[in-house]
Amino acid sequence: MPLLSKCFNCRIQLPEGSNHLQCPKCEKNEKKYGKPVTCQYCKLNAAFHDQKCVWCSDSERKFGNPYECTNCKLTCAFPRRESDKNDDVAKLCRVCIMQARQTNQTVVAGIPVPPNRKDRSREGSSSEHRDDRHRRDSSRRRKERTEHHKSGDKRHRDQDYKDRDRAKRRHHDEPIKNGSSGVPPLAPNNENGNGLPLFGGRDNGENMEKQQRMEEEIRRLKAQLAEKEVMIFDKDKEISNLKADKYNLEKKHRERVQQLVKEKEESIRAIELMRNSKSAKKN
Repeated sequence: MPLLSKCFNCRIQLPEGSNHLQCPKCEKNEKKYGKPVTCQYCKLNAAFHDQKCVWCSDSERKFGNPYECTNCKLTCAFPRRESDKNDDVAKLCRVCIMQARQTNQTVVAGIPVPPNRKDRSREGSSSEHRDDRHRRDSSRRRKERTEHHKSGDKRHRDQDYKDRDRAKRRHHDEPIKNGSSGVPPLAPNNENGNGLPLFGGRDNGENMEKQQRMEEEIRRLKAQLAEKEVMIFDKDKEISNLKADKYNLEKKHRERVQQLVKEKEESIRAIELMRNSKSAKKN
């Protein structure tokens, strides 16, 4: 069983069956730059360089400054189109879009979720695949019909020979069979009159009932999984916000300490200047 389904840092979906806590990109960046800090835009613990995660840094370089996400209210949405680059247009950030795709949501905060890049390419090439498959199926059906006609003619001829031979034997053995005791025919035991159980009996009904119960259980588990994913996402966002607040407080504290040290050094220099001026007057 994999430990996590998403990368611990950037929250991207990990490959199925992976036992790692990070995606390959975050593992490589951690080896190169060290432990990450909180990204100043998306607030994820994935900033390996310049206080920005790889996704926000690349998006800022390609599309410009970020805008506020309508869903999470963080300034981490990077619209691609120029018409969307104003505060009046509703926008979604990468993390909210990724979370919506994983929970099969099509609309978030009243905004349609853009389809995945793989889905778009798959839709574009589906018509070609359907045409190829149709041509292969048509060729296969023509071949099967030809073989079926050939085999049907052969079976018809063989059956004629067998029927003639059987009629001759029956005509020859008929006096013997009339003198022997016959076997009573199979008595029908149900409505179809052939002594066989009806199609779709109790076993089929039980299987359908079991299948319905299993489908309901699968739907219930999927709904629980979606709720857990949302809870984990909210917790991650809360942790990221707390880390960002901690980072800001530590930064302000360092700046205050540096300011006090600077003021102290300036006071010491002023006192030394006063002493030097007094000693110069006495001399």
